[in-house]
Amino acid sequence: MTTKVIFNTDKKLKAAAMKKARGQGMTLSAVLNLALRAYVDNRMEIDVLGQMIERGHEDIRRGRTIPAEEVYRRLGLKIR
Repeated sequence: MTTKVIFNTDKKLKAAAMKKARGQGMTLSAVLNLALRAYVDNRMEIDVLGQMIERGHEDIRRGRTIPAEEVYRRLGLKIR
């Protein structure tokens, strides 16, 4: 039994994935099924924490930060 999975992705990413899959004699559907199986079987990990840390570093580099005191003030918390 199969089911459909519908999700949004970047148009260029999809085109690049389809081109690579075709070059390996596969369909995009087959590639995505292999990826899903690898994820479920713990053979593929998603480094969410690493991605969050990298985004934080990028925010710091671009000056998109506020001091801790300001965070406490906005949340109505007292600094110890």
